[in-house]
Amino acid sequence: MVPAPSAFMAVLVATLFLPGSSLFAQSGDRGGLWWGASVQGGGTRLTCDFCDRSRKLGGALEAAIGAYASPQLRVGVEAGVWTRSDDDVREDVYTAGVVAELYPSRDSGLHLVGGVGWSGYRAGDFALDAPRIRLGAGWDLPVASSWVVGNRILLDAASYGSLDNDGDSVARPVGLSMVRFGVYVRRR
Repeated sequence: MVPAPSAFMAVLVATLFLPGSSLFAQSGDRGGLWWGASVQGGGTRLTCDFCDRSRKLGGALEAAIGAYASPQLRVGVEAGVWTRSDDDVREDVYTAGVVAELYPSRDSGLHLVGGVGWSGYRAGDFALDAPRIRLGAGWDLPVASSWVVGNRILLDAASYGSLDNDGDSVARPVGLSMVRFGVYVRRR
């Protein structure tokens, strides 16, 4: 059985190289290269035998760059950071990965978000690195011929990680989930 992230990547690669599809497709108002930045708020939770299961709230920043595979499919790479401070301990989650955004209708700003990548949690001497998947949805609102603003909600889920303390594993397996709501600006 093919794991979900591998299957997603296979579909993404196949879509990029199908006849009539081009990484730099130019069609309508969605074509060529794009880049964007997002400001988000949301919660993060670690899941393990002794982890605090409450969702911790914090702020996040994210940046992405890519190209339109078709007028209805945007692909790219993204990187971001979520952070919060509590009792002299700063918690951070770093993310990086491949992202795809699919527009079910050419006439709507609604888009579905999917991706695979890595999440890294850091808090004092504790660290977790794990593969992750991303799911979400958003809405584009054109503000100029080549600029878009919008909002979206995202869920990142990472699992199969090991929580380390000064390099020694203290819990395994450990899951990490992040739910965020954000606003973004994108140049298309």
